[in-house]
Amino acid sequence: MSVYIRLLKHLLAYKSTVIIAVLCMVVFALTNGAMAYLIGPVMKFLFTSGGDEVINLVPYNLFPLEREQMLYAVPFAIIIVAVVKGGASFGQTYLMGFVGQRVVVDIREKLYRQILGMPLNYFSENTTGELTARMTYDVNMLHNMTTETFSRVMKQCLTIVVLASVVISMDWKLSLVAFVAFPAVIYPMVNFGRKVKKASKKGQETVGMMTSLLNEAISGVRIVKAFCMEGYEAGKFQIENERLAKYHMKNIKVRAISGPMMEAMGAIGFAATIYYAAYRINAGTLAPENFISFFAAVMMLYQPIKALNGVNLNLQNGLAAAQRIFDLLDEKTEEDLMAGERTLDTLSESIEFRAVDFKYGDKKVLNSINLKVKKGEMAALVGMSGAGKSTLVNLLPRFFDVTSGSLLFDGNDIRDFTLKSLRNNVAIVSQQVILFNDTIKNNLAYGDTHFTDAEVMSAAIAANIDGFIKKLPKGYDTVIGEGGFKLSGGERQRLSIARAILKNAPILIMDEATSALDTDSEIEVQKGLSNLMSGRTTFVIAHRLSTVRNADVIFVLKDGELKEVGNHDKLLEIGGEYSRLYTMQIHGSFDSTIN
Repeated sequence: MSVYIRLLKHLLAYKSTVIIAVLCMVVFALTNGAMAYLIGPVMKFLFTSGGDEVINLVPYNLFPLEREQMLYAVPFAIIIVAVVKGGASFGQTYLMGFVGQRVVVDIREKLYRQILGMPLNYFSENTTGELTARMTYDVNMLHNMTTETFSRVMKQCLTIVVLASVVISMDWKLSLVAFVAFPAVIYPMVNFGRKVKKASKKGQETVGMMTSLLNEAISGVRIVKAFCMEGYEAGKFQIENERLAKYHMKNIKVRAISGPMMEAMGAIGFAATIYYAAYRINAGTLAPENFISFFAAVMMLYQPIKALNGVNLNLQNGLAAAQRIFDLLDEKTEEDLMAGERTLDTLSESIEFRAVDFKYGDKKVLNSINLKVKKGEMAALVGMSGAGKSTLVNLLPRFFDVTSGSLLFDGNDIRDFTLKSLRNNVAIVSQQVILFNDTIKNNLAYGDTHFTDAEVMSAAIAANIDGFIKKLPKGYDTVIGEGGFKLSGGERQRLSIARAILKNAPILIMDEATSALDTDSEIEVQKGLSNLMSGRTTFVIAHRLSTVRNADVIFVLKDGELKEVGNHDKLLEIGGEYSRLYTMQIHGSFDSTIN
């Protein structure tokens, strides 16, 4: 019921349109009833002859007509009812379609914002394919339900109410016999609906897995081909594809059973009605023309009931999709989990890690880290792979929160600041370069569309990428493809560096920022980075220890613990972990283990 209520709230955002649509449904249902009632007088007019007998075209003798008048009134009444019915049908279909579209647009936008607002650990627990499936497959299912299924349910229900009222008003005794099978119809409809909803939910989860496999195969297609694993990947996809087919077959089975069962129930009601009607006609208590009207109304009544069964199955598919969508919308976002109230304008004094612990699940990654970096200092983080360097810098923009201890900006806990103001003060250049399928200019100015062309070009020059850009056919307006596919690794890295230069934030994080550059390019980029880092607080994680020799302070991490602190010369003099790593790298040993 909670899903129904939430969907209803979304619909009521357009309540004036919904009210008009419902009125159109009421008119449609009433015209169905009118058409059913007209059949009796029409049959009497056609199959009786002569005389001055008066025929009632409407109930309760409100509009008695002679035969000559009926000749003109009957065709006119049929045309009027048909036109009104068609107009009402168009009105409710168009209006509910409009409302459905707006509801889906609203939900899709909320869902997209919700996904973007989720904390990073959510994305480590939910695959890209799963989230993509909710944005596409589930939303499409919800779209079908809100634009078609929901309106059809309302229309069929109103039609059933009107036709049932017509049938009862004609002959309540005969209607009891006609409705004898109706109670038996309700349970199968509900039971079938539950089965369809369960199978549909499983199917939607499988679609998420299939989408995830597709994303992985496409993004890693070079590796797939290099290792000749096309068959292996196709096999994994086939398993999920067969599973999806199995769930679809369960839906098909339910639909295949429900249709004949509804027919059988209807046949029982028809048989009982005909038997009882024949008895009363022979007894002279039921006029044949009245039975014809009654029988026509019952026939018309069974049609929306049968249709309602099919619509109910579609409705359950939509409800399963809606449940999955609402489950995601109910997740807590970063703003919910990391809500701060203070605004961080800039860094004035220092950044301090005070007894900081951090865990990924049950795995402890940082253990009692105590370090302090003053404003304007360049701090280097050094250690073997898995030492916790990247995790430590990821705490600065609050991609993750400390498990215990405190991270302080100017003596204030980082959790007191709003996420927006905090992240506006941090620029990041990471080893994993993220670029978008857009122009070079828009990628460089990402986060602020108000940068001038001169500012964008200046950042590109500082990152040693301007010369390359100008050689492209469209220069800064060149679209670089998904993830910067059209660029080399070094070019993508330099664009990422230029983007950070352009942001001009007081805190800079360089996580393997020059790892993809050749020596000559790195020398040129380092000139720009030197200018950028001047007066800014910079955290550098470098693959080549030679690049951190000039750091104001070097923090050496090992197994999540801070082992040594000092500058390059001091740490070499100590002859500890840093000296060991530096010596290994100078002699070409274990070069790839330091990152």
